[in-house]
Parts: sequence; structure tokens; C-alpha cells
Amino acid sequence: MAMMQQKKLTITTSWDDGHPLDLRLAELLDRYALPATFYVPLSNSRPTLSADEIRELSRRFEIGAHTVNHLRLKGLAESQARREIADSKKRLEDILGKACSIFCFPGGNYGRIHFRMLRDAGFGAVRTVELLSFERPRSTDGIAVIPTTIQAYPNPTTAYLRNAAKRFSVEAAWNLLRGGSTQNWPEFARVLLKRAADRGGVFHLWGHSWEIEEAGQWQALEQTLAAISQYRQCACFVTNLELCSDVGKAEDNPRPALVSG
Repeated sequence: MAMMQQKKLTITTSWDDGHPLDLRLAELLDRYALPATFYVPLSNSRPTLSADEIRELSRRFEIGAHTVNHLRLKGLAESQARREIADSKKRLEDILGKACSIFCFPGGNYGRIHFRMLRDAGFGAVRTVELLSFERPRSTDGIAVIPTTIQAYPNPTTAYLRNAAKRFSVEAAWNLLRGGSTQNWPEFARVLLKRAADRGGVFHLWGHSWEIEEAGQWQALEQTLAAISQYRQCACFVTNLELCSDVGKAEDNPRPALVSG
């Protein structure tokens, strides 16, 4: 905690969907000694990690919940959404043999009611897909809410613009204007990383291993992880849950819900 206060730049990464290619991703993260949080559903339309593979991953990295069946919460009845949230925590804890206290909304899809469901289930933090942010987590209904900076994927500029518009974020739009081409995402990441280091705040890289495979982005990812590792002397590297260690639960600061990533 003291280190986080001394260094004005904090770096974290997170990876969604629990695909078996997460094991390849984990090897890259290990190569550059970078912490990460993996958000794992128990089933999905794509392949998912086995229980043994989840346990193996948890020996080196933080594991978060991502619903049981990777379902977008706003499309579900309240009772089903509650089950997807609560059961994902219980089943992961049964696999891991330890607490799972952090969650990620599939597709970045949620409403205000889902924060209460997270709190009732015993989660303390949740990651969104709010992009182009250098902000630390904020508290909403007693849950630490984590924004992100950039996705490890060559998104078009319009995707970032839509994301910023959904939450009326002038800062995100400004960071987009300063960042250059979003489709050359490793260079975009380096520009944003330097800006985060100069101004202070959080640089948060996230993505999907299956998407990196489909788009042929493994070399681009390794280049980006190597660039991130160069900030080791001036940055604090943390998992997503560690990032939330100083969030005041009494302070409530709601933001508009993002419908999708």
C-alpha cells in the first residue's frame, strides 16, 4: 500500500473469458514478470479452462468471476442474474479453495441493480470496459468499480468514441485525440502509457486471449508487455483487486452504465 502511494503510476492488466489460450498468455506475462487478473466463466460458447487449469493459473495470477455461463446481465431476469453472479463466486471458490472477491461484467453489460447483486453475493470489486481512463477505482453501492485504459485489440477509433460517449467522458475523448491511431494498438498503448506516467494514475491493459489468436496479435501483445515492463522502476504493478485496496466504501460515485464493450 505504501508503494502505491509513493509511485504515481500504477499498472495492471486483466484478461477475460477463461479460454485455454489464457495459459499461453500467462507464459508471456511470466516472461515479463507482470501480474494479472483472469476473469473466468465456468462455461461459454467458446472453450473454457478446466478446473485443473484454473487452479494452475491461480498459483501465479489472480482469478475473478465472469458469471457462470458468460451471459450479459442486462438481458436476464433478476433471479437468473443473481444466480449467475452468486453461483460464479461459489463455484470458483470451490475450485480454488480460496476466496474470489472480484467480478467482471461480460460484454461490459450491466445496470445499477447488478451492483447490489454483487454486494449481496460477497464481491468487493468489479471491472468494467470503460476505456481510455487513467482513474483509480471508484465506489458504487459499496463496490469498487475499475475502469480500463486500452484493449489489446486493433479497435477502430469509432469503438473508442462510442465507449467515451456512453459515459459522457471528455477525458476519454481527449486521451483518444492525444493517442494516435487506435488500430496500431501497441503504439497507441505506448502513447497512453507515457501519458499515464507523466500525469500520474492507472494504466490498465485488458483483452481476450482467443481474440488475440484470431486477430494474429501475439507479437503485438509481446511488444506491448515488453514496453510496459520498462516502467518497473517508476511504477507499481498490481492485480485488479490490489488496485482497489484504498477505495473508500463510504464514498458513492455512480456513473452511467455501459451497455457493451
